[in-house]
Amino acid sequence: MESESKKQGDALMQENEPDFEKHIDDIVKAIGDKLERNVIANELRRYVDEYGIDLSTAKESIVRKHYGNPNELSVAGEKLLAQVGPGETSVSFKAKIISVYKKEINTKEGSKKTIYEGEIGDASSRLRYTFWNDEFKFQPNDVVEISNAYTKSWNDIITVNIGDRAVMKNIEDSVLKELDLGVVKTNNAQAAQELEVVNLKPGMRNVSVKLRVIDVEPRTINIKGEEKVIFGGNIGDKSGTCRFTSWEDHKIVAGKAYSVENAYVKEFNGPDLQFGEYSKFTELEEEDLPSLSDYEAGMNYTLAQLDERNGASDAVIEGHVFNIREGSGLIFRDKETKRLIRNGDDRKNAEPDLRVKMIFDDGSGSCTAYLNREITERLIGRDLDSCLEFVKENFGPEALVEEMEDALLLKPLKLRGFARSDEYGLSFFAKSCEPATEIDVPNAARQFLAALEG
Repeated sequence: MESESKKQGDALMQENEPDFEKHIDDIVKAIGDKLERNVIANELRRYVDEYGIDLSTAKESIVRKHYGNPNELSVAGEKLLAQVGPGETSVSFKAKIISVYKKEINTKEGSKKTIYEGEIGDASSRLRYTFWNDEFKFQPNDVVEISNAYTKSWNDIITVNIGDRAVMKNIEDSVLKELDLGVVKTNNAQAAQELEVVNLKPGMRNVSVKLRVIDVEPRTINIKGEEKVIFGGNIGDKSGTCRFTSWEDHKIVAGKAYSVENAYVKEFNGPDLQFGEYSKFTELEEEDLPSLSDYEAGMNYTLAQLDERNGASDAVIEGHVFNIREGSGLIFRDKETKRLIRNGDDRKNAEPDLRVKMIFDDGSGSCTAYLNREITERLIGRDLDSCLEFVKENFGPEALVEEMEDALLLKPLKLRGFARSDEYGLSFFAKSCEPATEIDVPNAARQFLAALEG
């Protein structure tokens, strides 16, 4: 049976092509000119049609994959209410109004303000909503389309907030109109769960964790034309480390340990622990957590662990090089974007670079690992200029790749960098590299061959 998200995606793709083009425009705005429109369109259709991912999540995944900023996305993909989570800054959906309650509140300035509250629903779930002005022209049983709303969670209940940037309008939808919402369950946030960092997975909500802040840095982003200061960095516990993003100023201090409640997890090169307005921080006086100096050396992971948790922002792995892949050696990048220029692309604005693209295995699993120019130069004993001359002397890049194979194949290495997992498998981007403890090569090779066979 088809999932609801796939049905929804198919409908968007097949029946609303002009809107689909808007989503392509939205992705282009977030990632720049890194990809052609047809490539983006094919990738977006594959995410929605083949993998059954809702449009909004698919767009965010594509933007992150190509190193864009998801916060620059402005055209939200429609979701079912069951897919709506806390802390979303732009969400769109169709729903039926269940109830309407008029309410007067006191503002921070001391004046009174009229708002409207109630419940909405679709076939997947029911949610609370708050309409933040007095121009509410809707009644129970109306079917509406809401775009550019945002969500918050309090006491484990998600609320859709319809503010000045949101659009809410009546629509005709016979299926929603006839839907009996009395049998639809409320979409509450997940039950509170106390977890270690190694067990965090994208999509988790209402997470509690004891952690130490490794580093923190404020930065200013632009959300729908408005500047906002957020805070990012890395946190850790005994089990591992991950990135964090705080959408509010919780006065987080590097080096201190905290007990945190009501966090949630998104994905950015592995789990990204998110803190919102309702996240609660309690400073720990006596804690059994690694010190900052412990984290400086990096946390060790197996490739199986990294694959299971969809990557990590900072990880140390040890294993062997089993294969030097195509795309290694002398490469060319765009001078401005640093995007890899492939064969057949225009090299008018290109500059040379070096890298190694290799299959790396540690016995628990394998990944595609990338070594940058600095690491590559050190491992092969040649700088970029020497490599350019070597390629000319040998009438092509093949001899350089052979040198890389001689230098690296079956060598034990210790890599530190970040990892991410997507539909193409696990990738590791090394920031540093050193010789590893010698490993039983024949046994590792047997494990690798066994994995390849099945």
